[in-house]
Amino acid sequence: MYMKILLGALAYIIVTFPLAVLWHMKIFKTKYMQWKYFGEDVKPILGFSSMVVQGIVLSYGYSVLAVNHSSLLVGISYALVMGVFLWSAHVLAAMGKSSAIRHFEFFAMETAYLAIQFVIFGILISYEFAWF
Repeated sequence: MYMKILLGALAYIIVTFPLAVLWHMKIFKTKYMQWKYFGEDVKPILGFSSMVVQGIVLSYGYSVLAVNHSSLLVGISYALVMGVFLWSAHVLAAMGKSSAIRHFEFFAMETAYLAIQFVIFGILISYEFAWF
């Protein structure tokens, strides 16, 4: 069981960290800089640490559900429900705190980013639980 949680957390980190760096700091960096999304002293290690905690919690949560863990539909459904929860804390909370990002473009971009992240995670966690 511990190995499945660890591998699920690793799957989450492998999806989330590179996607976050590419999305926020490479592909759409200009937009995020215009919105002052980042402070002057960005610390990616803190974001990575947050993803480690999220990965462990999400994997543990999946492991204790009384479901067919190897079902692709169950994995994606779980990930999307958790994604909506984290989306509300990430996107809506950020928009509530800063008028610089309180517009549809930010809303749409972050929603797309999180949808991609959690669909991929849902696929990976269902396969991981089926194989190991």
